[in-house]
Amino acid sequence: MSALTSQAFAQEPAGQDGEREARQGRAAEVIIVTATRREEDPRDIAGSVSAFGGEALADLGAQSLADYIQRAPGVVFNNYQPGVSHVVVRGIATSSGNVQGQATTGYFLNEIPLTEPGWTIAVPDIDAFDLNRVEVLRGPQGSLFGSASMGGAVNYVANTADASGFEAALETTLSQTRNANLGYTARAMVNLPIVEHRFAARAVLLYRDDPGYIENVGTGGANDLTVGGGRLSLVFTPSADTTLSWMSMFQTIDSADNAYQIPSVGDLQRNTATPEFTDTEVVIHSARLDHDFGWASFTALAAYHEKSQDWRFDYTPIRALYNADLDLNLTNPLYINSGGESEGTSLELRLASPSGQRFEWLVGAMVFDTEKQLYEQIGSVGAAGQFDQSSLYGPGAGAVIAPDGEIFNAFYSTVSGRETALFGEATFHLTPQWRLTAGGRLFRTEVDTVSTQVGFSTYPGDPIIQQASNTEEGFSPTLSLSYTPNENLMVYGLISEGFRFGTPNVPGLSAHPIPSGSSSDKLTNYEIGVRSNWLNGDLQLDATVFYVDWTDIQLRLQTPDFFNYATNGGAASSRGIELSASWRPTDQLDLSSSVTFQEARLEEPLFILWAGTAPEGARLPGSSDWSITNTATYRFYAPFDPVFSASHVHLSEGISDLNSAIPGATPRLQGGYDLVDLRLTGTFGNADISLFGTNIFDERGVTRTVSEVNGIGQGIVRPRTIGITARWRY
Repeated sequence: MSALTSQAFAQEPAGQDGEREARQGRAAEVIIVTATRREEDPRDIAGSVSAFGGEALADLGAQSLADYIQRAPGVVFNNYQPGVSHVVVRGIATSSGNVQGQATTGYFLNEIPLTEPGWTIAVPDIDAFDLNRVEVLRGPQGSLFGSASMGGAVNYVANTADASGFEAALETTLSQTRNANLGYTARAMVNLPIVEHRFAARAVLLYRDDPGYIENVGTGGANDLTVGGGRLSLVFTPSADTTLSWMSMFQTIDSADNAYQIPSVGDLQRNTATPEFTDTEVVIHSARLDHDFGWASFTALAAYHEKSQDWRFDYTPIRALYNADLDLNLTNPLYINSGGESEGTSLELRLASPSGQRFEWLVGAMVFDTEKQLYEQIGSVGAAGQFDQSSLYGPGAGAVIAPDGEIFNAFYSTVSGRETALFGEATFHLTPQWRLTAGGRLFRTEVDTVSTQVGFSTYPGDPIIQQASNTEEGFSPTLSLSYTPNENLMVYGLISEGFRFGTPNVPGLSAHPIPSGSSSDKLTNYEIGVRSNWLNGDLQLDATVFYVDWTDIQLRLQTPDFFNYATNGGAASSRGIELSASWRPTDQLDLSSSVTFQEARLEEPLFILWAGTAPEGARLPGSSDWSITNTATYRFYAPFDPVFSASHVHLSEGISDLNSAIPGATPRLQGGYDLVDLRLTGTFGNADISLFGTNIFDERGVTRTVSEVNGIGQGIVRPRTIGITARWRY
């Protein structure tokens, strides 16, 4: 089966005919998920869950989100620059990039929340090597996962140490992308049982070098990307009922230049006066205690995470305006430095009754504290000297305005947030066939913002410091009813809600009044789903119909004098159907397909300051009406057990921002492309060798379009890439 159905077939060494027949008839990899905070088969959950298992990710050659996430029904990946490329689920977004407030998709690692309030720092893109699975939850997950998970959630689950035996794995890839140099990856894992069945350690190291394929004709560079890091897991089992776990993760993603092309410059080209680098770092430490009391299982999960991101944008095309307005003579490139860092600590405690009982329950409490430092700076080499010579400022001004010699205007923010919650779910098996589940999350969110403005705009006075805050309380419920007449059919109905942090506004320097901030949107999801098995389980057919009602949408608007602020306004809906099928017509052939049709639209006209009005019925940005995936896998009866797979992804055309929906505006489009990948794998003892080609027809699939100061920028899918991967496991 394919990754779409959470199944992947392992490869074994060649053998005799009888061994081969047994191997070809082996069961598929069964993926168990924790989307309900219990271990369950995703097809038994009254909700929409896709799971990409570790074997499936390896068979895909997956490294980052771009390699697999869009294969889940109802999901679009808006790839643009490292660390700020967003997953949009069921069309719930107001932009294909960062918004003023918290994102609408939540990200988690082994249930640890990684999506802080306010402007997003570093959307986590965890390397896929030695992951146990990636769970993609569609629809709001507010009751169990908390804030941000309005459209859905992505939960990475890393493998943990196993004291039952020694394991090791190595993987390396050499690849060639059109218009790029040779790329390579090196990954290693070792699992050491230190005390048999009691204590073990598991370590992962990885490094990836992806040479850039977009040439910057202005700097002579390219969007070279390197990814490095590792994970460490320690697991101690003092008794059969108690497990203590520790996990640490460190990952860096560094891009020498931005990953968008400017079509007016040329194919796979862009033109800036300075490299637009991006440096991202994510560090996570967590400790977990699991204990089985018999009558209930107890889990305590404490975590700390630190994320940082620094990037630069070329601002040189408007240098002449600064020179004229400030009486300067800047001749070096003008740039904006932007980014920041965030720290978060979380603690979750929960009790859950044993599974399989007529009445099952789960209760818990959590607190999630974050503090974030953001900055935005305008600078140019030699700026301090220019302010000394300006008739508007005069000698000595540069030492105050640009004390480092370059930065002459800056805006800094400190954002402190806290989410506290009590949550729970109760399931009552009315009969062996009928199951009713009700639950919810009682939450409180608090945000405090302090902003500081320094530079030429405040000279010769003191820095301008302003404060704002926002506090909210609410309840996010969920209710489902499922009917399972037999092991081959399940039908369910679900109602669920999501929420996110509000965003306070600081008054800023605008001459126009602005609201105090935004509050959480209100989003309710209604869905009916069918999960069915046919032909003795060889054929799986699933269908989900959904309707999402979204009101008081959080918006990022702009005053007439170009200051951004957050507010609420407008209403939207998303309605559609998700279909998926997985069929094994023979022991050698697997076929899978998914088709999603959705309409994510405004339900009333939306006025956007300084732009116009997006009319009722306008589509929401960052998604597509149609998304289709197809995969075929064939296993040959031949030496070395060759396996050939072909996959296809289709994404219909969409828009990248709400301004594109305004009549008369030039739309910034994305989507409207088809991608085809091929892979051939052979098994040689404990090693697999794969030859692969991705985007073999070399499509220029646009993943996001943005107006940059140097022209219209397009994020695109990686051009045609061919390569070879060697995997060894002991």
